[in-house]
Amino acid sequence: MKQFTEVEREIFKEIRNLPLQYQKKLLDVVQLLKRGIEAAPKKHNITELKGCGKEIWKRTDAQKYVNKLRKEWD
Repeated sequence: MKQFTEVEREIFKEIRNLPLQYQKKLLDVVQLLKRGIEAAPKKHNITELKGCGKEIWKRTDAQKYVNKLRKEWD
């Protein structure tokens, strides 16, 4: 049985700590790399982006932001 290097162990640890959705995306990338990226890229759905970047807006009041944008258009 193959012994894993410290780097491989660290990679496995980091992957295990990822949310399942990111583990699946990573698996897709690895499979494409293994195939030599000969396959056509998968078409993505806009809903896959749900929640991405939400930490940027965490401390922003939505109504104040909209009001600010409306003032810029006047």
